[in-house]
Amino acid sequence: MIELLRVSGVGGITHAELNFKGAFIVITGESGSGKSSLVRAFEFLSGRRAQASLIRSGQDEAVVEAMWNRVADDSGSLLVTKRSLSRSGKGRCMIHGALATAGQLSEASAQMIEIQSQFSQLNLLDPARQLDMVDHCGGDSLLEALGALASVFPVMLETEREIIDLKKRRSELERELEGAPARVRGIKFLSLYPGCEKEWTAELSSLEKRLADAARYDGILNRLNGGDSDRDPLEQVTSLIRSLYAVAPPEERSRWTGLGESALRSLQELFDAARRELAAVSAETLETSRDQVETKIGMLRRMKRETGRGSEEDLLAYIGEVESGMSWQRECRDIMDAKRSRAASLRAEVSALAKELRSLRELAASDFEDRVNLHLKDLAMEDSKFSIVINRLDKVRANGAESASFLLAQSNLPPNPVGKAASGGELSRILIAMQASIDPSRLPGVIVFDEVEAGLGGRTALLAGRKLKELSKSCKTILITHEATIAAMADQHFMVSREGDETSVSEVTGEKREREIARMLSGAETSEALEHARALLGMSQPE
Repeated sequence: MIELLRVSGVGGITHAELNFKGAFIVITGESGSGKSSLVRAFEFLSGRRAQASLIRSGQDEAVVEAMWNRVADDSGSLLVTKRSLSRSGKGRCMIHGALATAGQLSEASAQMIEIQSQFSQLNLLDPARQLDMVDHCGGDSLLEALGALASVFPVMLETEREIIDLKKRRSELERELEGAPARVRGIKFLSLYPGCEKEWTAELSSLEKRLADAARYDGILNRLNGGDSDRDPLEQVTSLIRSLYAVAPPEERSRWTGLGESALRSLQELFDAARRELAAVSAETLETSRDQVETKIGMLRRMKRETGRGSEEDLLAYIGEVESGMSWQRECRDIMDAKRSRAASLRAEVSALAKELRSLRELAASDFEDRVNLHLKDLAMEDSKFSIVINRLDKVRANGAESASFLLAQSNLPPNPVGKAASGGELSRILIAMQASIDPSRLPGVIVFDEVEAGLGGRTALLAGRKLKELSKSCKTILITHEATIAAMADQHFMVSREGDETSVSEVTGEKREREIARMLSGAETSEALEHARALLGMSQPE
C-alpha cells in the first residue's frame, strides 16, 4: 500500500507531498484547481507513457516519488519507486534506488496500484478486458490453466512451424538434388584433383601434335616401303650403285666398290631402323588416348556448367554437399515423424487445457455475475441484471478458445451489451460493483478512482460511496471526487486548491474539512451548508 507520494513539476504542481494514513481517501477541489495533475502523477509513476507537456511551465523536469508498504508479501518493508522526465525527453526510473526501465516500473506498479477513471468505463466495452476480468475472478485453478495453456500453445505453434519448415526444406532439397547423384558419380569417375583440367589440356595438345607427326611418319614409311612402285627404293639405289662399279676406272674400281658396299650397308641399317621405329608409332592408339582425354575434359566442363562450380576444388566440395544433403534427406523422415508425433501430443494437450479453461471460465463467469448483481442491488440497480456470456471461438489461441460478453438486462427488456443498455452513471456503478466483486487477494494494494462516480447523485452517490468505503477494507482506495456525500465518508481528506498558476495540495481536517464539504454542497460556506457538512461528517464517523 502507498504510504507517501511526492510530486514535483507535474501540471500545475510545483511541489506536493501526500502522506496517506487512511484506507478510504478522497481528494477534492474546485474544477480547474489541478486535481488532474495528481492523476497524471499517479499514471506517470505507474510507468505509463509521458511527454514533456507533463512538466510544469518554468521547471526543467517532472519528478514523482512514492513509498510503498509491502504488506502483500508479508515483508512489511518499505519500497521506494521514483520516476523523472526532463524537457529534453530523457527519463529515469528508479526502484528502491536501482535504475530500472519504464517497463520494469510498470510491471512492479501493476502489483501495487490500479488507476480507474471515467474512461475506465470503456474497459467494460472491450472484449479482451471483459475476459481478463472473468479470469481475474476464477481463482488459482483458472489462472494455472491459463498459464499452462499460454506456456504450451506457443510450443505447439513452434513445432508445427518446424514441420512446415522441414517440408519446405525437403522440397527445396529435392529440387536442388535432381540429377545430382548422377553428377556425383561422373565427378568421382573423373578422379579429379586440383589443376587436372590444365594438365589434361596440355596432354591433349601433346597427343594432337604426336598424331600430326604420326601422319607424316606414315608417309615416309610408305615411301621407304616403295609406295606405289613395284621396287623397294633401297633395291633401286643398290642397282644404281653397283652399276657404277662397271663404269669405274680400273684403278678406282676397288675403292668405288668398297665405298658403295659400305654405303649400301649403312643405308640398309638406316632403312631397317626407320622401319622399326616408324612402324612402332600407332596412330590408332594415339587417337584413342586423345579421345579419352577429350571426353574427360568435356565431362569436367559440363559438370562445372551444370553445378555452377568454377574449379576442381569446388566440384570436390559439391560431392560433399550432395552427400550431406542426401544423408539429411534420409534422416529427415525420422525427424519429421518425431515432430509430427510431438505436434499431435501438444495439440491434444492444448485441446485438453482449452476445454478445462473454458469450463473454469464458465464457472468463474457465473460466480462473478452473481457477485456483481449482489453489489448492484446495494447500488440501487435491483431492477437490472448483469450477466456474462462465454462465447466459443473457432480456433484455440494462447489465451483460450472463447471470449466474454458483458450484458445488462433492465426491467423486462432482453439483455444487451452493457455499452448499449447502461447510462454513464450506471456504467460507473457497474465498474464499482466489479471492483467490489474481485477476490481481495487479486486486488492491487491501491486503487485510484478519478471521478468514477460522475453522473451519480443523491441516494445513488451515497450508495456508491458506501461501496467504495467497503472496498477500502480490502485495498487502499483513493477517490478524486466532486461528491460531498462520498467525501464525508473518507478516513482521510486532501484538498487541491489553485492560486494563480500554482496548485497546492493539503490535508484538511476539522473546520477546514467542514468548510470544504460545505463548498462541495452549495458552492459557498453558508451556515446551512456548514451545518449540512457537519451532519454528513457526523453520520460518516464510526460508532
